[in-house]
Amino acid sequence: MKRFLTLLAAVAATLELSAEGYQVNNLSTRQTGMGHVGTAMKLNSESIFFNPAATAFQTSRFDMSVGAAGILSYCTYTPAPTMDNGFYSGESRSWDSDNKMSTPIYAYFNYKPAKRWAVGVGFFTPDGSSMNWGDNWPGAHLIQSIDLAAYTVQPTVSFKICDRLSVGAGLMITWGNFDLSRSMLPVATGNLTAAGGLQLAAGTLQAKVEQLEQQPSTPELAAQIAALNGYIDQANAGAAYFAGHHSGEALVSARLEGSADVAVGVNAGILWEPDPRWSLGMSWRSRMNMQVGRGHAVLNYVSPETQQYLTLLNALSTMAGGSEVIPGLDKGTFSAELPLPTTVTWGVSFRPAPEWELAVDLQWVGWSAYEALNVVFNEPELGIDPIYSVKNYSNTLTFRFGGQYRANEWLTARMGMYVDESPVSSDYLNPETPSMTKLSYTAGLSFRPCRHVSIDLAYCYVSSADPERTGSYPVYNYQDNTQLESVFSGNYKLHAHVLSFGAGFSF
Repeated sequence: MKRFLTLLAAVAATLELSAEGYQVNNLSTRQTGMGHVGTAMKLNSESIFFNPAATAFQTSRFDMSVGAAGILSYCTYTPAPTMDNGFYSGESRSWDSDNKMSTPIYAYFNYKPAKRWAVGVGFFTPDGSSMNWGDNWPGAHLIQSIDLAAYTVQPTVSFKICDRLSVGAGLMITWGNFDLSRSMLPVATGNLTAAGGLQLAAGTLQAKVEQLEQQPSTPELAAQIAALNGYIDQANAGAAYFAGHHSGEALVSARLEGSADVAVGVNAGILWEPDPRWSLGMSWRSRMNMQVGRGHAVLNYVSPETQQYLTLLNALSTMAGGSEVIPGLDKGTFSAELPLPTTVTWGVSFRPAPEWELAVDLQWVGWSAYEALNVVFNEPELGIDPIYSVKNYSNTLTFRFGGQYRANEWLTARMGMYVDESPVSSDYLNPETPSMTKLSYTAGLSFRPCRHVSIDLAYCYVSSADPERTGSYPVYNYQDNTQLESVFSGNYKLHAHVLSFGAGFSF
């Protein structure tokens, strides 16, 4: 039962990724080149995401922007020196992730039927990540691979109260999905755990046989003893099998899949232009509760023999009055709920000359709302209590700065940077998302082959503000949610390359 609850805790960590995860800062190719600023800028249809109030400043009747980014992230884990690993250190014992490319997309359309108001709609992927550590790395019992994404459709309306002041608001209709794989047993000790369990079961059955042999012989008793001897032979064979094979290999992995139900939130913004050179803006996005109603699991065994002997171990464990060592996760479904927190962003834009624009954004994210996560098994007949998983996230700030220079009618160049605080403390650092304070540098270009079309390119390099981050992930006794049993500690290094492409149309 304890291992099963530990697994559900990993599900909780997975669900948390759709919130904290890698916040996608690639929802506009042009603004990616400027450090993803934009709250106080007049960006036409792209302001649907950055500040809905600014869409009313659009000069054309129609504006559309589409694009996509390719994110290649790399993470390296080096275990912390401990007594168990001989206090080794250095890069000789490190593991690299093998992540597939993440591809967030966006599309915005804005229509301005009158001088003072506009309506539009956006589609984008505000959260998502992909991490693949492989099947047999030391932390496989926490995570092998994960792939998740959140999607948002945002209808928006904005209105100019006067020539220099506008307001806007819209709905955020969000849903998502995740796919997680993890080992049910630690790869370093899984074979010993299975072998020891079968040896213990064989010893218990042998004691039972010896006890029965002291009783007067009957046909029924002889049949019972023969059956127990059969189990003993199988258990001994299984113990020998695990003792001689599969060291450092994931014996059985669980793949968990689920989809979050649609959640609805609200966003609003205001933009004020005190004079032609300055703009001030603020945008707000409400908290949303994402719910996974019926998640499913599949068990994958490394070989048919492994499945045979682990199934035998489960049977012997329940015969002895205990719980299954490898529970049948595929027999039930789970549900969970977590918040996507409130965000508030303030922005300033300055245009010292017609060809120049500089902008600064400061974003506050209310992560303190994420104190804990409950995971509930939907089928009460399975007798599994809800899991209360403590998170204790902290509120964060993100600072963004960028500038653009319009060289001529057909070329605009951009540069920027941002610093994104991590909400996760070092004593809750985990390999599902080795969260770090991110430091990013960006650059971009826009080409206008004709008056109504813009072709946009941007590059972003993301790294940790520290060369590496050291932390640990607590493994609790989830039967009472209090006693700390062990931690998974180590050093993490992270960097990513982002290449974004976009196109804009106005007419």
